[in-house]
Amino acid sequence: MTGPPTPPPSSAVEIEDAARTMLPPQIPDAPAPAPATEPVAPPAEQIVPEDTQTAQAGPEKQSTTYELLFPSITQLAKNGSLRELIEVAERGDLSGEYHADPSRLLLVAPLVLAYMILDELPAARHALTRLPDSLAAVPLSQGLFQVLASTHERKYPDVYRRAAELHQFVSQPVLPNADFGQVLAGMVTSFVGAFRKKTFDLLSRAYTSIPLPLARWYLGYSEDQTEEFSHVVQAWKFDPTTQIFTPSRQSASSSKKGAYTQSTLQALNLVADTVANLEA
Repeated sequence: MTGPPTPPPSSAVEIEDAARTMLPPQIPDAPAPAPATEPVAPPAEQIVPEDTQTAQAGPEKQSTTYELLFPSITQLAKNGSLRELIEVAERGDLSGEYHADPSRLLLVAPLVLAYMILDELPAARHALTRLPDSLAAVPLSQGLFQVLASTHERKYPDVYRRAAELHQFVSQPVLPNADFGQVLAGMVTSFVGAFRKKTFDLLSRAYTSIPLPLARWYLGYSEDQTEEFSHVVQAWKFDPTTQIFTPSRQSASSSKKGAYTQSTLQALNLVADTVANLEA
């Protein structure tokens, strides 16, 4: 026997309860599977042609005329071929395009020293004064100027002192080219030897007797350099009692007549004036 039918829900609470009973519980949607990803290959290394790399690095610096001629200057200096060195250096210096380039000193410095060794001081000064201010102000050029000025004025102690300072400077690793320093050091030594020999010849002609201290002063030897000094003046007679040298005129006979340059003649006059002042 069935009971009476259940009356339909009438209130809001009853309607909500009926809805819960009639509708199945909702199951949340499963997350969608992530799309398959392909393995990422590392980027291939880009190969740049060598020509392109060189272009990116910039053009290689081109050698100047002075740098190209320097090996010839080196060889001529080592051979003692000063006239040929002067010719090559003068031609290269006058035809060079980069007059303010520091490499210009590769020619000018040996050129100046070659002129000084040959006692051609006006030509040496002219070669130095052709330099622009930027090159004339560098220590090497200043050292050459100082030695040249002392030589021109025949300030004997200053010549030897400044030449020694210049020799010390070029012998240090301060120059960009090691061969350059060696060439200059050798030429400075040759200049001192040539200057000392010219002075000795001039003294042999200007003096009949000369005191030991004055001879040292002219020839640039200190009291500690007895052996070197004795070798230079071995052709002179020496009186140990009076400490007086008697120069032999034959000691200067190796110099040919008429072979003196203008600067040498000026030096002879200067020595003669000194003798006159001492004897007065």
